[in-house]
Amino acid sequence: MPETTAPAPRSPRVRRVPQQQRSRDKLRRVMEAADAVLAADGAGALSMARVAEEAGVAVGSIYAYLPDKEAIVEALALAYWTAFAHRVEAVADADALAPAHAPTDVVFDALVACFRDEPGFRALWYGGLRTERVREETRAVRGEVAGAVARILAAHWPGAAPADRTAAAETLVLVGDGLLREAFRRDPAGDPALLAEGRIVLRSYVAARL
Repeated sequence: MPETTAPAPRSPRVRRVPQQQRSRDKLRRVMEAADAVLAADGAGALSMARVAEEAGVAVGSIYAYLPDKEAIVEALALAYWTAFAHRVEAVADADALAPAHAPTDVVFDALVACFRDEPGFRALWYGGLRTERVREETRAVRGEVAGAVARILAAHWPGAAPADRTAAAETLVLVGDGLLREAFRRDPAGDPALLAEGRIVLRSYVAARL
């Protein structure tokens, strides 16, 4: 589970952010419990009662912070994508110090690792819980992922127009999301053949675009 499990303050579905350490610990247990339920039993098993049972807290105490199951889903989605953004930003930082031979491969492999490490995210994002509201609430942080990718593209294709690099970065994230969805639907560890094809697709697209 990503370190950013506790609901991001920017989420409008969080009723209030706990100030006391005991309350923060309880909320952390709730979010970790929701992640554990998703990872073990899938999206259909997620409910306020099941999360409370898993966390060892009263259902009513969850409602003090999160009004319904959808609020848990949105907070988790924000946490997952925030962790993913940090991971890709770390790749961009490393690339700035030691440029990668195949930068799109490095980005794609980082996202593969994110998906592989987070079965709860896969259950949420591809298990019927990704509503239009969840997409909208995570749009900004997914944009941070694209921003980190754009930094890498700028380092390797400095002559390309900034608008073209931005468009390419956004497309890489969107196409990569679709490729990863299918790869992990076929195989919980990511279908190796499809992942290999995905690297070729993304590498060829960027080379042609920039």
